[in-house]
Amino acid sequence: MRILEAKRNTQLDGWRAFAVVGVMWFHWAPAAWRGPFPFEIGLFYFLTLTGFLITRILLRARETGEKYGKSWRVEEILNFLKRRGSRILVPCYVAMVFALIVGAPDIRHHALAYFGHVSNFHIARMPGWPSGTAHYWTLALQMQFYFFWPLVVFLVPKRSMAWAFAICVAIAPLSRFVIDTQFLEIHHPGTITSSAMDYFGIGALLALALERGMKPGDKRLKTAGLLAFVGYVWVYAGNEFGWKVPGVGYIQQTLLSVAFAGLISSTLAGFQGWLGRALDHPAVQYIGRLSYGLYLFHTTVPLFLGRILPWLWYPVFDGPLLIVRLLAFALVSWGIAWLCWRWLEGPARWRVPRLAALSGR
Repeated sequence: MRILEAKRNTQLDGWRAFAVVGVMWFHWAPAAWRGPFPFEIGLFYFLTLTGFLITRILLRARETGEKYGKSWRVEEILNFLKRRGSRILVPCYVAMVFALIVGAPDIRHHALAYFGHVSNFHIARMPGWPSGTAHYWTLALQMQFYFFWPLVVFLVPKRSMAWAFAICVAIAPLSRFVIDTQFLEIHHPGTITSSAMDYFGIGALLALALERGMKPGDKRLKTAGLLAFVGYVWVYAGNEFGWKVPGVGYIQQTLLSVAFAGLISSTLAGFQGWLGRALDHPAVQYIGRLSYGLYLFHTTVPLFLGRILPWLWYPVFDGPLLIVRLLAFALVSWGIAWLCWRWLEGPARWRVPRLAALSGR
């Protein structure tokens, strides 16, 4: 069976679970509880996985369209956008409305940027991060990717596709360097679309390599991924502990993307032993299934609870009892994510057959 025709890999969902839990911990836990570990790397796993999965879908659509020799590009782009809109866009807009209702300040003042999916450019210029909506820069990136990436995959000649993807990868560290040195008013260069293209591009290169015959779990990619991860740890540690090498930091996220590509490839081959059992554990799979809803709503849940349970912020909960507050965050986030899956994401969402028919990823 060709890799583009393979069934859904449940272990990728397992990594989604660990990724979203890490991001939630990063946003909820105080710095003293997090330590130096970069729990936010789950954000970049999601972006790299998006590049891989979306490119795989589009390559399959291109293959089918060219096989039947009809005028297929416009139709396939529209079908792709309909599926993304039904599965991704509707829950995202519901989450934005929820953020407005609970009083997230930045989206109330800049609603057009959020609802127009350009909030990453707005957030890039903020000295800090907006309360309750800090994660929307990644969602804006994904929405922008959904709109322009079909044009790349469908219009670039096949013989040039690898080069096109590689150029996208190279643009990212160059963009981070230029923005960091020339545009001092931008405080978060990594949120600019061009600065995030290495996540999508490396994921796309993995999809293309598998389509052209590379086996999942390829040893060369596994080695490259491990070396890239070691390089990422070295660069990250240098930034954290003050012994960084000038300029190397601009490729930090590119190294992480390569490491995630190696991880995705190995996951497609399947992990055995304790790691395989952990990824396939029913509880982990359950969290992975709810991961999109958890990601959408987890930053606004504290604002919601601040309105209905303000006593959770009494000083008594600032010490060891902070765990009570965190458990409240987790339980409410789970409840909202379950509702999101039940009514907006899952196959029976809205109980409308036409929307259910658009559930393909």
